[in-house]
Amino acid sequence: MAKLYKFFMLFVGLIALNISVQAQLGAVASALPTSGENFLAMNAGTGELPVQLTASTDWAGLTPLFWGKDVVNFTNYPNPAISSTTIAYTLTAKAMVNLRVIDLTGKQLAVLVKQEQAAGKQEFYWELAKNNITSGMYILILQADNKIYSRKIIVQ
Repeated sequence: MAKLYKFFMLFVGLIALNISVQAQLGAVASALPTSGENFLAMNAGTGELPVQLTASTDWAGLTPLFWGKDVVNFTNYPNPAISSTTIAYTLTAKAMVNLRVIDLTGKQLAVLVKQEQAAGKQEFYWELAKNNITSGMYILILQADNKIYSRKIIVQ
């Protein structure tokens, strides 16, 4: 009887989870623009704003202006690093940027960038020896205005 009860509770839980996911997907789908609606985006070729959607809209040529992220493509290479690494990120809008390095205990080891930066691709070349960084694992913390992003970096 206990096994049947556990199975029944698992079944009810999965149904409730499925209903929740279905509701969330429905909310996302209803928020997306449909044909004939204005879409807050900039046409890369013409700079037209907003863009009128049609059945033949070329999505590749549009730059959405409403995506929720302030930073995209936050990465560093090479990773693992030996003596230096390049930290790259793209800002979707002008932002106050704070890029710092912490160890796994949370101790701040270096502040690499602390300035306002324009929208677009940003790169920072970091020589590890300047901050006495030895072999180990560290975390890059990128704060753009009030949003925080993190990335693991391994130093050999």
